[in-house]
Amino acid sequence: MKVMTTIKNQIKPVILAIIGICLFSLNVGCKSEPKIDKATEIAQRAIAAHGGLDNWQKIKTLEFRKVTTLFHADGNVETKSDQKQSFSFQPRNVYKIAYETDSTQVSLIMDNGYVHKRVNGNVVDDEAELKSARSALLAAQYVVKQPFDLLSQSAELSYLGKETVEGRELHVVAVSYLGDDPDADKWSYYIDPETFVVVANKVVLTDHTSWVENLTYDTTTDFKFNAHRKSYRLNDQGEKTYLRAEYFYSDFKVTY
Repeated sequence: MKVMTTIKNQIKPVILAIIGICLFSLNVGCKSEPKIDKATEIAQRAIAAHGGLDNWQKIKTLEFRKVTTLFHADGNVETKSDQKQSFSFQPRNVYKIAYETDSTQVSLIMDNGYVHKRVNGNVVDDEAELKSARSALLAAQYVVKQPFDLLSQSAELSYLGKETVEGRELHVVAVSYLGDDPDADKWSYYIDPETFVVVANKVVLTDHTSWVENLTYDTTTDFKFNAHRKSYRLNDQGEKTYLRAEYFYSDFKVTY
């Protein structure tokens, strides 16, 4: 009996240790990751559908051609431009837009935050023109980063639910950015609930609201970029009033 008691006493600590290890393992295994909110989940899936965040973060340079036609409310053409846009993200941010109007060649460059403008090779130092150039370059880089910029550290996402647009039910994700002033543009992304491709944007500006439809996509690279877009002005009821702009993107080149 003494031998049996001794064996039991020796086994008991071992059993308790094993139970402790098992409970610890179960406890660790049961720890769930922080819950991802709906807006973030949809943004993640949209980014994956457009090429993936890992691929995007590896890009060194991205360039393409953009043809823009602006229309008056009566449907007549206001202006047409044919631009070459290029963006370098590594080792530093350099954004470039080059285009020609009539006999005038224009180049806009933002190099690590500093803006340069040349017209027919001549440096432009007018503050108003440089401010306009900065706005154009920042707007261009924001558009080309869609939807990848949705997960930037400064982005704040809100899920607005589903909305039926022309018979099509879409997820709606609104985004704002830290540091936005009251007059900052307010963007919403309309995302297909099955493919998670971004099919449209609504942009609320200080003086009007735009509805931008993504009609076709370019898949010649690792990414699904917009190839054909149309932008409409909306009235106060959210209805289309007229076609304001049409965009065609082509000749995409990506280097890693």
